[in-house]
Amino acid sequence: MAQAPRKLGILLSVAPPHPNFHHALQLATAGLNAQDEVYLYCLDDAVHGLADERLQTLRGYGLRLFACAFAAQRRKLPQTENALYGGLTMLNDVMAATDRFVSFN
Repeated sequence: MAQAPRKLGILLSVAPPHPNFHHALQLATAGLNAQDEVYLYCLDDAVHGLADERLQTLRGYGLRLFACAFAAQRRKLPQTENALYGGLTMLNDVMAATDRFVSFN
């Protein structure tokens, strides 16, 4: 009998130039390579990275990408199809549904 995939949740709140943005992407990649379900929520300055090619490539490999609609609005960024936009309730749902949850600030 096959074991259900583990679920990894990642909260990312720093802009793409910050080293922790890269670290979060490395963790997401490792999770996807391990056949885990990976959920990444972009908050605060991380919404600047939603169009980042690395993030979008990971989406192609199964990353479930979410973004804070309020953070995007405050930074005058349009909501695009690069992520599923929502509020902190969505973040709470990701936290509650995952086996492991980490934050990169």
